[in-house]
Amino acid sequence: MIRLCQLHRKHVRREGGEKLGRVYEIHIEKARVTMLICGAGGFLQRLTDASSGHRIPWEQVLRITDKEIVIANKGG
Repeated sequence: MIRLCQLHRKHVRREGGEKLGRVYEIHIEKARVTMLICGAGGFLQRLTDASSGHRIPWEQVLRITDKEIVIANKGG
């Protein structure tokens, strides 16, 4: 089990190494995480109606370490 506070502001990168920024928002439905919003655009999205930032469906998360969240590469 993981706590939401352990995800917030954690670094996110793709499996291939591309850095996407930090988690700024976590979407939850029916007590389950459904989406992570990360990157500088994600922070702006939180403050405004901008739609920039990386929207990561929870299904793309491959692993969570002490330092980062690793997600599948695009299309995979």
